[in-house]
Amino acid sequence: LLYLGDTARVPYGSRSPQTVLRYAERVAGHLLGRGIKALVVACNTATTWAIEALTETGRQRGIPVIGVIEPGVAQALATTRTGHVGVLGTEGTIRGGRYTALLQAARPDLQVSARACPLFVALAEEGWHDDPVAEAVAERYLAPLRGGPDTVILGCTHYPLLAPAIAAVLPGARLVDSAHATAIATRAMLARHGLLRPAETGGGQRFLVTDNLERFHRVGARFLGIDPAPTELVDLADDDHATWHDPGAGLRRGAL
Repeated sequence: LLYLGDTARVPYGSRSPQTVLRYAERVAGHLLGRGIKALVVACNTATTWAIEALTETGRQRGIPVIGVIEPGVAQALATTRTGHVGVLGTEGTIRGGRYTALLQAARPDLQVSARACPLFVALAEEGWHDDPVAEAVAERYLAPLRGGPDTVILGCTHYPLLAPAIAAVLPGARLVDSAHATAIATRAMLARHGLLRPAETGGGQRFLVTDNLERFHRVGARFLGIDPAPTELVDLADDDHATWHDPGAGLRRGAL
């Protein structure tokens, strides 16, 4: 597993679609240059604005690409009993409307209630997800949804940390973790493409970040439950964008 966190440019949620696409293609190009066999776009905002372009270029390069929105949609459709689904996300994710479009394309009669909750990201990053301030912010954002959706998609990979605060405001609603759904879908995708590593060979992990290693270790441990290591500081440049569109550039840089 090769993870690249663009910590120098987060949060993506308030950025323009064009900027998010440019950043996402730089990340993808850097990873392509290191020899990846598949790409997971593990950000809802990046999936909203960049997944179609990344998927098409990945297809041309022989690199399967998956985002975090489609798996979350599939799980929500399988979970809801009342036909009313809530979607929580960043400003960019909610403004992009991809969750709503996919949900209603699958079930035109479905009612979707989408809410932007941008402060949830900062609360998770600061470790205040179990603080009374998180409960107060959740109440402010989500009170209008109380008694509405029976299924709520956590449409940002930061939001599962705030699940207790969200559940307290929306008792009885089933929470869908789009990241967990994506992990399951990624394994299935790798199997379809014959890319699964044999179980007996084991695996490994490596973490790349674009800024502030110390903060990444602190925040990453909160999300993963382990110290994210080994970790490497990298810089994204125009060459990475070119690599995504010219695979020969990735080979010249020296893929792993």
